[in-house]
Amino acid sequence: MEEEVRCGCTVSAEMKKLWAVELDLLAEFDRVCRKNGLTYFVDSGTLLGAVRHQGFIPWDDDIDVAMTREEYKKLVQVADREFQHPYFFQTPFTDPGLVMGGSRLRNSDTTLISDFENKRPYKNKGIFIDIFVLDHIPDDDRELNRAKKLLKRYWRVLRYASYYENYFQPGKRYPVKRILPGKFSRLLKGIFGIERLSRGYESYCSQWLAQDTKRIGPLECERGKYAYPKEWHSGVSYIPFECMSVPVPSGYHEVLSSMFGDYMVMRRVSSLHRPLLFDAETAYSRYADKRG
Repeated sequence: MEEEVRCGCTVSAEMKKLWAVELDLLAEFDRVCRKNGLTYFVDSGTLLGAVRHQGFIPWDDDIDVAMTREEYKKLVQVADREFQHPYFFQTPFTDPGLVMGGSRLRNSDTTLISDFENKRPYKNKGIFIDIFVLDHIPDDDRELNRAKKLLKRYWRVLRYASYYENYFQPGKRYPVKRILPGKFSRLLKGIFGIERLSRGYESYCSQWLAQDTKRIGPLECERGKYAYPKEWHSGVSYIPFECMSVPVPSGYHEVLSSMFGDYMVMRRVSSLHRPLLFDAETAYSRYADKRG
């Protein structure tokens, strides 16, 4: 837990506390997957960190994992039984207001508030790891592009429907191109409910599941630019990551190259959800009391 310098970057003692909670979440996720025979892979910056640093990228502050839609469906079936307090399996259905095609595993006895998190209406704001889903995607690029465009519109509807008030403050003027989709989304939410809208989004992402497509990838609009040949994720090997070993896809070199180009060249980038504050020792539900 002591401050140290890695690759010219100072990793503070506070960041080490955040890492420790995330590693514990990853260990719990790994335990549940091993127990139930589920396959997953570390993903994105975590995959890069595992291959290049045998641990966290020194300026990274989160952990990402991914699994195929088939494996994810199995995880959902056992999650309520397997993840007990302080672990919380957060999905659009266990904590309405979360808008994503996958889920998060959170530690409810901790707090993480970022600018991104602060605007979201879901309740649990403990430190988390992201769980992304790799869907079967169409082999025809034109069909894939059409699907992505539709999902982007669907995503916007879900976002406005889930936290309309965060986007439209009383007394403030907004362009019509934002107001009309917002009002339409609220109408859909009133007719169908947010859970049904979320299940529709998930169902659309899953529609090629029964087809023997040659590619998989994250379809949800914020990560939908990646498409991988299935063979890149056809096997798993374990490599060191901090104090544990983590699973990487058999084609990790190809995956990382498609994401980062020459991934062994270090380029410092900002996190998408840089914390405004985090507390590894206080539950998010009690944090307001502590601050008061």
